Amino acid sequence: MSLIFVKKDMFENICIVSDTRLNHEVSRKLPAYSDYQKNGGLKLFLVNNNKVAIAFAGCSIEAQEAFDQIEVNSFSISQTLEVLSSSSFAKNTDYLVCDAVEKAIYKISEAQVSTPNFAYIGDFDGYQLLTKNIQHSSGLDELESAMNIVIDNSKIKTVGGYCISSITSDGEFRYIQKHAFSQFKGRIEISDTPTQLSMISNSKNDTYSYVWTGDKHGFAFYFYEAKLGLIYTPLKIKPVEVLTAIRFHEFDEKLKKYNLKLPVKIGSVSSEEEIIDFSYDLYRSGQYQRCIDKITPLGSKLNDHLQVYFQANYLLGCCYKELGIAAERQSSKESYELLEKAVKHFILLINDYKPDYSVQTNMAIAYYSLGHVTEDLVAKKTCFHGAVNCNTNAVNLDCKQVLPYHNRASANYQLLRFCRNSDERNRAIQSIVSDCERVFSLDPKHQISISLKMHVLSMRV
Repeated sequence: MSLIFVKKDMFENICIVSDTRLNHEVSRKLPAYSDYQKNGGLKLFLVNNNKVAIAFAGCSIEAQEAFDQIEVNSFSISQTLEVLSSSSFAKNTDYLVCDAVEKAIYKISEAQVSTPNFAYIGDFDGYQLLTKNIQHSSGLDELESAMNIVIDNSKIKTVGGYCISSITSDGEFRYIQKHAFSQFKGRIEISDTPTQLSMISNSKNDTYSYVWTGDKHGFAFYFYEAKLGLIYTPLKIKPVEVLTAIRFHEFDEKLKKYNLKLPVKIGSVSSEEEIIDFSYDLYRSGQYQRCIDKITPLGSKLNDHLQVYFQANYLLGCCYKELGIAAERQSSKESYELLEKAVKHFILLINDYKPDYSVQTNMAIAYYSLGHVTEDLVAKKTCFHGAVNCNTNAVNLDCKQVLPYHNRASANYQLLRFCRNSDERNRAIQSIVSDCERVFSLDPKHQISISLKMHVLSMRV
């Protein structure tokens, strides 16, 4: 069934979002090339020099038969609407046609053509969920977010893959190019390959990453873990090329003959640096275990490049820290081991490199969280002292940041229980108050530090 939605934003630009779940009749051949994303594929095409966008929902074989009748070289809206209207008569497939010049939206369903201000084709439940997450004034960003909510919803089984989008600009449509990490409903499997490609880091969620690009010349998908590239030409649901075991640099070269280019920066870097750059994107997108899985196999290769060694251990430390904190919130026993690993990776950078603010602040957070989860009182005190020292180093490196002052105050607060006498306790309280006041001077809206200051002052009284 799939889902495609179109509306105009507040600037009268036509915005289109589409999933990539591809439906076909089992008894017919399309798409024989692949079973990726539970029969996923392209559903949104740009034609007539980017002036017109055409999308379909329903039976992909019927859609392709209709597309083959459209006169692309002498394109006309009227001929296109006539062909698609005839195709939709069987009630298996609906279409959207959008004209960037006239700023017109056409919906074709059951041999009827309408011109609404907004429209959808495909899954009704998906449409209802999508519209619950947008406003009348919503633009493309909000539509993409809403479509991703639909795609991620396991109850809406006919919508899948990932979101492809397009918007009008200066009388033309343009695809919004993507280089991202996502969860798909389904896995990739090439029909002429006997075994499934090993590409999914998290089999439970079917998580993997992709990049896509497109314009009037065609469209291309690339799946990183699978090293799989697919190239499409306008109004062809089946790709003209399926490239397996190909690196994205090589795939980018292949695209030149189609006048396409991936929306990623291609540079002359080592494979280790490529992995680190890729891992940073994984980390920023919150996929911490995948980031660890990417870096860990490098092993001794990290030692050959000082910058790679630093970045790898920093990323591993940050990822283990985030996973440890998440495990702590769930009261998981695994949290101690994860946080301990985080500290160990940060320590490698403390010993071998000059002090770095980001390393110190993240190591302080790891120490602080480790202090919370450990049951041994001596180890607990050591961890909170470690957090204080790291935050002090961070303050010395950048005295105008709120984070290390607040975190040092929080760590000293945890150490109050270990004070041996009132003088030691008062000194600790004064240190906490001083840090809280510094936070307030930098950020008067930082309520947590204000509350902490009042609390420890009441303890002293």
